[in-house]
Amino acid sequence: MHKILITILGKGRGNAKVGYDPTTYVLEGKTELATPYIGLALAEHLKPDTLILLGTAGSMWDVFSDKHVEHLKDQENLRLELMSAREENRVTQDLLDQITPFLQRSLPYKKIILRIIPSGSDDEEQIGILQTIAHTLDLDTQRTDLHIDVTHGFRHLAIIGFLSAALLEDLRPQLKIAALWYGALEMSQNNRTQVIRLDGLNTVRQWISALDRFSASGDYGVFESLLIADGLDQDIAHCLSEAAYYQNTNQIANAARSLQTVSSALTHPLQGASSLFQAQLKKHLNWINSDKLSHRQYRLAESALKRRDYLRTCILGLEALITHYCLETERDANNPKLREEACEEIKNTENELSKRNWPKDDYITLNTLRNSMAHGSKPRYKKAEKILTNRKMLADGLKNILENIKPYLELQ
Repeated sequence: MHKILITILGKGRGNAKVGYDPTTYVLEGKTELATPYIGLALAEHLKPDTLILLGTAGSMWDVFSDKHVEHLKDQENLRLELMSAREENRVTQDLLDQITPFLQRSLPYKKIILRIIPSGSDDEEQIGILQTIAHTLDLDTQRTDLHIDVTHGFRHLAIIGFLSAALLEDLRPQLKIAALWYGALEMSQNNRTQVIRLDGLNTVRQWISALDRFSASGDYGVFESLLIADGLDQDIAHCLSEAAYYQNTNQIANAARSLQTVSSALTHPLQGASSLFQAQLKKHLNWINSDKLSHRQYRLAESALKRRDYLRTCILGLEALITHYCLETERDANNPKLREEACEEIKNTENELSKRNWPKDDYITLNTLRNSMAHGSKPRYKKAEKILTNRKMLADGLKNILENIKPYLELQ
């Protein structure tokens, strides 16, 4: 497991020649270190393999180097050049590359990286900061824990640091954001400063991302790891992935059975960030509360339509009609042979069924649309052909069909 710490070097407070006021940073009640730079306190506590120090062209590179880079003291010309550049806000990446070897020899970390970032004064510079961070983390396939310190630097850099965490986790699957750190100097007492972990905010962001992915895919498994992290039993949480598999393979009864296990657990309060999204998660599971299989299939067809999964909308709407017909004719809807027999009966007695409120036209349209989308062929039924003309007509057409079949399915 590789560990990386990213920290930001700011301009300091008050006298730029002195830097930040020293304080004793307290981390998780285990590590206490008196230093003006929280990045060093965090590095002492975390012992990262790689330390990445970010700063602008006017950050305190010279003050930091004078205080912590013993080997640079013999390089007077380089020190003076760095000091002059910092005072004039023109420190370059080339200059940082020159002092990096001396910093590497002075501090006990396998790899130290210094990077110039823009101040983030406009959209282009803010994107530039994210690009610099992403390019600096040129990771291999090795699993990596990333710690990000958002204490120093301009206040808006903390927001960009938080956003970079989201960006990196999405772009690099082997990367895990282990923690976001903030040294709460404004809360210091007796020259002791607590270092706060902002992991909860990152977890909220992960939940929002998971909800977006669920809305697009209908995959309950996106919530599994988040719930486990907040204390839900692993076996119960794993039922979400099982349910997603069953639902995707049209095993609706098995999907409902798996989700019922999760739903029962959700009657108790969840911990952490999961508690904020508990009600919304329960809402996504509401379809299992329907007693009839046909009603469950219909509710899932509605959900599929909302996420623009038109093929699944047709499949589930059609299956809801067949299931209800099985129940009407006292057949076991879960028996494949009896279900096939019901389909043949529907096909051969459509005119007779129309007299019993059977939605003949909607059934034929759904069946034709399903076959057409599954095989990529042109519909032979005029209504289906018209509905498939464009995206809006398809969405509106399927919405109308679902509304039309509700009375037959005895749904409110």
